[in-house]
Parts: sequence; C-alpha cells; structure tokens
Amino acid sequence: MKKRKLTWATYKHLLGRVSHITHDWLTPVDFLPYIDALLGDIDLDPCSTYDANVQFLKAKKIYTLKDDGLNVEDPWTGKTYLFPPTFGRCSFSKKRGTWRWSSKAAGNSKAPSIIWFKRLVREWKLRNIPEALFFTTYPEMIRICPEMWDYPVCILKDRVNTIHGKDFYTLKTPLFWGYFIYLPNLEFGFNQTDKFVDVFSNLGKIIL
Repeated sequence: MKKRKLTWATYKHLLGRVSHITHDWLTPVDFLPYIDALLGDIDLDPCSTYDANVQFLKAKKIYTLKDDGLNVEDPWTGKTYLFPPTFGRCSFSKKRGTWRWSSKAAGNSKAPSIIWFKRLVREWKLRNIPEALFFTTYPEMIRICPEMWDYPVCILKDRVNTIHGKDFYTLKTPLFWGYFIYLPNLEFGFNQTDKFVDVFSNLGKIIL
C-alpha cells in the first residue's frame, strides 16, 4: 500500500477533486481483520466497485454505482457491510419515490451516510439482513441521526487511514475520524452484541 505525504493545501485540493464513486475513499485495510472477525464471510456490500471488492473486502455480492444499490428493488440479503459515499448528496424525488445520490444536489438534500443507513436498518428490521456493520466518516450523523444510538457504536480512537478508491493509496497523515454501527444478529430473540464489544473495543470506545 503506497503512502503519500501531502501539504494541507494539497489535501484540500484532493478532497475537492473526488468527483466519481470510483475515486471515493475505501475502508482502511487495518480494519479488515476486525470486520472479518465479527462478520466472517460477507454476503453483500451494497456500495462498492469491482476493483475495490477484489482487492480488499471480497464480499460475495456487491452493488456498484451503475447498479444503484441504494434503490435496487430486490431486498438486500445476507450479512452486510456498508461504507457509504463520503461525498456528494442524496436528493428525494417525489416522482420516483426514491433517494438518488449525486455529486451535487439541491438544498433539501441529505448526506449519503444518513440515507444509506436508513435503507440498511429497514432491511435489517425486515430480517432480510441477519447482521450488518456500518462504517462512516461523516461526523454530523452523530447529531442529526439520533436513531443510530439505538444500536451499538464504536467511536474510533484514531483517525482512519482510508484508501483512495482509484489508485489505492493512503495519506501519510489521515484526515478523517470515523465510527462503526453494529446491527446485531437477533437469532433466537437475543441481542447478541458481546462479540462486537470483544472485537471492536480494540479500536475504540464502545457505546451500547
């Protein structure tokens, strides 16, 4: 994995030039063993690219930007990992009855993390997804999405070393903070969060 040392001005320029989903940031490779320890084989990543999935997460099924995983009519199924887009906005179309992600949107739009998380929770509540792990670097979600606190959360103690989605490099000085939200397996009616606590307490503060 290549590392790039950049000036702050270059950092800002780089963030502003993220213009396509294939350029977006990917889950830090350091987190992959923890994700694997919690979920094992991942059935679905609804927000990915083929190259990224082959290189890193290796989910059995993915949805790409072209597939529009946010709005696919088929239910999301199986153990799911989700890291939504870190840029752009989601706008709701009354005509279509759906949210659409784009690099730019109107004033009534919402952050992708909020909208993707709501779809994930809906599929989990319908029991299409037995278990899921959500990761985001969007700090405002903590404030404007109170329903996230209905689930176990891991607030990471260090900045996250995300991977550039096109060229697969990391920044020598990470920019983002992040956190995980766990939607537990409710098999037999019990809230099974102990494994999440055991695994992710190595990375940060667990809030139940």
